[in-house]
Amino acid sequence: MRILVNGCIFSRGPISWPYYLKGLTDKTGQGVINLAQAGAGNTYIHDTTMRILEKEKFDMDLIMWTGIHRIDKQVEDITLFESPGTSCYQKTQNDWPEKITEPVNDQDLIEDNWIFSGGALNGTPEIVSAFKNDYKFIGDKEFVDHFIVKIVSLQNTLKQLGLPFAFSFYQPYIDKIKKSTLIDWDNCIINNNITNIAKRLNSYDEDGLHPGLEANQQWANCVVEHLTQKNII
Repeated sequence: MRILVNGCIFSRGPISWPYYLKGLTDKTGQGVINLAQAGAGNTYIHDTTMRILEKEKFDMDLIMWTGIHRIDKQVEDITLFESPGTSCYQKTQNDWPEKITEPVNDQDLIEDNWIFSGGALNGTPEIVSAFKNDYKFIGDKEFVDHFIVKIVSLQNTLKQLGLPFAFSFYQPYIDKIKKSTLIDWDNCIINNNITNIAKRLNSYDEDGLHPGLEANQQWANCVVEHLTQKNII
C-alpha cells in the first residue's frame, strides 16, 4: 500500500506515527510518501498535497493538520532564506539509517521553495520580515475561515479522485472549526489527538515538547482503528 502523509513535525521523523501503521507499512518508511515538514502550516499541507496528487498515485491519504495561525509562502529565490524555516532545509531531516531511500527517496518529492512562519514571528530576520505584515492584518477569525476552506478544498479533491483519506488535527482545537457544515467529519478523527495522548502518557521526544515514541505508537493505533471502522482498510 502506498500512503501519502502530510503535516508538520508531529508527523515527521523515525519515531513518528506514520511509520507505526501496523499492517499498512513498516518502520523503514517503505510504502509511505511523507511530505511533512517541521514548522509547516496548513497552506503548505494543502497546496503540496494537491500538487503531488497530480503527479503520483496513492492508495490512501492521511493528513494531520497543524496550527491554525501558521503562515507559509512559496518564494522565487529560496537562497535568500538560509535557515531551518525553509522546506529545502527541513526535507534533509526526515531520513535515518534504516529508512529505505532507494530507488526513490520520498524527500526528493518535496518542493524546495517554501518558507514557514511556524505560527509566530521568530527565526532569522529574513523570515520575520517575510511574515510581519501578514500577522499585522490577519486576526483569529480570518485564520479559522482560511483553514476551513483548505480542509474542504482538499477533502473534495480527494473525494473526486476516489482516494480514501483520513484527516486529524495535531492539537485539540476542534471547537474552533466545528461550526463548518461543509467539513466531512466522518473522515476526520476527532475523538482523540496526539497532543492529548502525549500528555496523558507523559511521552515526549528529547526536546520535551513533541510527542514521544509511545505517544506516536498509540496514535498510529488510533488511525488504524478509525480506518478499520470506516471500512477504508
